[in-house]
Amino acid sequence: TLSSSKADDVSDYAIGVLKGNLVHLNHIDAVVQLRPSMSHVFSGRAYTRQALQSREMNGGASGSKASSRKGDEHPEDSKDHAEDSEPWISLTYQPTGSNISTKYHDKMISNEGGPIDFTMRNSDYVMSLCPGASTSSRHINKCQAIREMLLLPLEERLKKWFTEVSEVNQFDALKHLAPTYSEEEILKVLPEYAYLVRGLWVCKSSLLFDDGYASKRDRVLLEFTKMESIPSDTLDAWIRLDDPKRKRILFPLCKRRGILKDYKFISADLSFLKRYPHIVNEQECAWSAREMILHESPKMCSTVPRKGKNSTRPNVASKGPHPNTSKGRDGPAQGSDDLVQSVLGTVFTANKVRSMQAVVRDLRQLAAKYASNRKDVSKFQALSDAAKYCASLPHDKLKSSILLVAVDVHDVFVAKHENKLALRNVLILLFRKKEPNATLTKQEILAAAAKIIKREVTDREYHQVVTEICISTEDGHLVLKNGDEP
Repeated sequence: TLSSSKADDVSDYAIGVLKGNLVHLNHIDAVVQLRPSMSHVFSGRAYTRQALQSREMNGGASGSKASSRKGDEHPEDSKDHAEDSEPWISLTYQPTGSNISTKYHDKMISNEGGPIDFTMRNSDYVMSLCPGASTSSRHINKCQAIREMLLLPLEERLKKWFTEVSEVNQFDALKHLAPTYSEEEILKVLPEYAYLVRGLWVCKSSLLFDDGYASKRDRVLLEFTKMESIPSDTLDAWIRLDDPKRKRILFPLCKRRGILKDYKFISADLSFLKRYPHIVNEQECAWSAREMILHESPKMCSTVPRKGKNSTRPNVASKGPHPNTSKGRDGPAQGSDDLVQSVLGTVFTANKVRSMQAVVRDLRQLAAKYASNRKDVSKFQALSDAAKYCASLPHDKLKSSILLVAVDVHDVFVAKHENKLALRNVLILLFRKKEPNATLTKQEILAAAAKIIKREVTDREYHQVVTEICISTEDGHLVLKNGDEP
């Protein structure tokens, strides 16, 4: 790099050498200026001066002109003379593999040396990892936020990040929030707090707004799953221009294009779509079920736009009947106990703790998912009908069916474990003995486990069970989930 400026603080600069998967950073002690050899320029000027001197000796008019030119050139010659007096050092190029270059290269990748005090702001570094607008101040120190959140359980960590730091995130950026978790573990928890929209994970509307504005935001996100941009007049019909929360909803999600008269989704993460096709399929089914619920909303039915030419996903939910229309057509195949237990078991496989309202919502999503499956039409149609049938049952009858696969703990249902000596059953027993919203401690759980199942509980097993059914309080105690997580 050619540079003539002096570095005010050398801690702002470092040279990185990549070797394998490690980057070795080296201090910069000074910044020097390099310049190419100017011998060809000097030789040309010397030839010009010799020609002028010969013309001057010949005299005449040409001599006067030469004298004039020589006079004009005098300051430049003085300048050249001053430059030549500077202590420039000639450098010799050393190719890769030579003894000298190998020596310096080995020195640059050695493990010796002290820590480098970089002056790059932490917030700027984390901002480069997390695209999308912040839900609060744009000057929030995200690096400090990550350090604080690493002390929380994964569920609270993700929820706090989406609601307080950044609504829209790449999956690779979110992995920095859970460095000790595998990708599968993160992807298992992530759908509880975020939607997948064009490869990016977007905070669920129910975590940010009440029912009215949450539905409006969901409508916007649903349309972005189908197309890259939404016409301005369509958005104006959903959210009025004078609505005080319009900017709060749209600003983190999209950018307005005045010339095209539309709103474009901020970006897309195509790499995630290619790497995790099974997650993409699951989210498409969830969006289909969510679309069916949005169509039922009176405020949204009159403002549903027609699909544009650049639509990328079919309306899967529209192919099936209304979820409540199957109540009268349940037969031995559609409403059998085996199918009912199967669909309810699927609900509690994805989420170990569910409320009654959440079970109904999950059943409707399952019905849409099964109806869209074309691999085994008859089988999945029967499962879809069973899910619709369960969702339409009165709560007392639905509760009787739920108890086939879950345990009632103070009006919240916790999935049964087939192994009676499982740690989850110990927690269920402890919570049932206490009053609603009671808390447990780790010592209390381990003591009960040693007494009931008579074996030592590993840290991994403990962490997994607690993550599935509990939430940590500020004082470190554990409380049973309310089961309403989306």
